[in-house]
Amino acid sequence: MSEEHLCKLFLDADNLLINNKVVNEKIFKQDGRYNQYCRNRNCKTNDERICALATYLFVKLSEKTNNQHYKHFLMWLSDKLYEIENDNKITLKESYEKNLNASIGSLNYWNVVNSSLKDANLRHMRELYNLLKYICNTVTYYKNNSDNNKELLQKSVYCLNQYRNLYNNFPKCNSYLHLLDELKKMYENFRNDAIKKDTNQKNNIANRLQILTTPDKKDLYFAENLKIFDFKGPECAKLNSKAEQQHQSTSAQPEEKEKLAVETEALSKSLLQLLSHLSSQLPSLSQLSSLPQLSPQLKQSEPSDKSNDDNEEKEETQQSTIQEPTDSSNNIECGQITEHHLSEIDVKGNISEIASSRNIFNEYKALVFSVIAIAIPVILAVMYKFLAPIWRKKMKKKTMKKIINLCDEKKTKEEAANTFIEKNQSE
Repeated sequence: MSEEHLCKLFLDADNLLINNKVVNEKIFKQDGRYNQYCRNRNCKTNDERICALATYLFVKLSEKTNNQHYKHFLMWLSDKLYEIENDNKITLKESYEKNLNASIGSLNYWNVVNSSLKDANLRHMRELYNLLKYICNTVTYYKNNSDNNKELLQKSVYCLNQYRNLYNNFPKCNSYLHLLDELKKMYENFRNDAIKKDTNQKNNIANRLQILTTPDKKDLYFAENLKIFDFKGPECAKLNSKAEQQHQSTSAQPEEKEKLAVETEALSKSLLQLLSHLSSQLPSLSQLSSLPQLSPQLKQSEPSDKSNDDNEEKEETQQSTIQEPTDSSNNIECGQITEHHLSEIDVKGNISEIASSRNIFNEYKALVFSVIAIAIPVILAVMYKFLAPIWRKKMKKKTMKKIINLCDEKKTKEEAANTFIEKNQSE
């Protein structure tokens, strides 16, 4: 079976599911290909429809390949079971018996597939299917856009990123590395055929379709000749325990979020109480503006506030012209790779996502404004508390000088009057 036909089967099945979890009942019934695999040709529950869909895939994959693609089929089934189970430590066999075994239809495919592969970790098998899906998206895009392959590089980079992530997660576990090798073979077969068809190198396929290499750029197969799967060995057991720890950490996240929400609510209430208390203790703006020492500063601060508002508006307009980055969730940003340097591409497996300045500003705008709203009354209260005594002392000094001057004037007037009276009496 060709890669194109294989991928069409899996992608068509995925398109039948809503959010990769619930089978679209209306399309399922209208299609007519799957009802024959239901019990009494009538699937009543979502689990029965998933079983019928899985049976249809298994039959189609077995028609020309003699169960050659059962590994890919179990990857697909693991992906659907993980959406139901969402458990990192459970095996494929345990999840199937728990969720789908009672809903099996007319053909029991479970007894036909390799039994040793059923002991694989459900989450790891699901991650392998994600790589298979990236490969299928690349194959489908290439077949449908043979004349225009602008996005081919981007889709190929998705495959490379997922391949390297899986390689890092499967060290020394040959059973998982063998499955990873199988997917790499499928990708390399497709890549080699596409390069052969690009005879005049017009589409630059050799550079657009990346080679699946390890983070240190080694193009190798690691467990190509494995004959027996053993997921209970020491190295694979370590990998399964790591997946269990990740499950426990993710399950603890809702409790931490709930605790953080309670603490945040308590903090907000205390801040509101503090603001109300400060507002009751502060003098009114009219009283502050009546102080001769403070009114000039208040007048000077007004234009600066306006200029700050103008600057903020300018910043927002400038930020609005910045183009949003595309596909920032990927480990490698393909838009930064030019056609001229495709032969020297250095793809890094894990590059942290960098947020734009506009996103940061929008994210913390409310926090910044709330801090400013709290800081302004606090600063005014501190100014009033510590500067008011100084202002009072200055006022007292001025009033004392006025009183002394008035006393001096009275004395001079009295002295002048006395001298005038004495002169009149002597005459």
